[in-house]
Amino acid sequence: MKLYIVEDEIFQLEDIKITVEKLGHDCIGSSDDTFDALEQIGLLTPDLALIDIHLHKREAGIQLAKKIKELYQTPIVFVTSEIDDDTITRAIDVSPIAYLTKPVKENDLKAALILAEKSFHKKDETHYVSSSELFVRSGNKLHKLKIDSILYAHTDSKNYCSIVTKDNKKFSVRNSITGLLKTLNNEQFIQTHRSYLINWNFIHSFSEADQSIDLQGNSIPVGRTYKAEILKRLRII
Repeated sequence: MKLYIVEDEIFQLEDIKITVEKLGHDCIGSSDDTFDALEQIGLLTPDLALIDIHLHKREAGIQLAKKIKELYQTPIVFVTSEIDDDTITRAIDVSPIAYLTKPVKENDLKAALILAEKSFHKKDETHYVSSSELFVRSGNKLHKLKIDSILYAHTDSKNYCSIVTKDNKKFSVRNSITGLLKTLNNEQFIQTHRSYLINWNFIHSFSEADQSIDLQGNSIPVGRTYKAEILKRLRII
């Protein structure tokens, strides 16, 4: 699994990183700043976030975890030096996979990661069962949307993106592009740019001159980070 760690104690952070690697997982990023962590998690799309509840002597970790779950649906494991009833009550709304007390023991972390892996796979299976459609909110209504009808999606703002269908209907949803890609969980979609994802089945052409994809008359940009994967899937002869 790919893990992101939010921890403000440097020695605790290094110990957790070492243990994570020892257990065969990857730490793909870390921060002690809630704003940086929220942005990086959106970009790096980890499978799990380990978050210290008391960041800089405040319970900022709980609020951060709520935003991460809301925007990216990333599973959470809380790390804390205090495991009192009040702390658990405030954190319970986030539905964390586990709570780990400091100093984090290897066996405790191993058990939490096993639980996270099982939850991760179960979530994947659930998505595949209902992968043909989803519901999007528009005003006071929830509209059923066939996943096959989605043409592309693009970022509107930090917390919102728009889904555009092949018949030119547009729905604004509270999610990031990376979060939406996880929700779709379908091999026919691919991210082409930090602000765009597309339905692979509707590609007409790829322009090497201006690094863009023609998607039913829509010009979709291709970022350098995503170009290699796109070229690999094009199967050029």
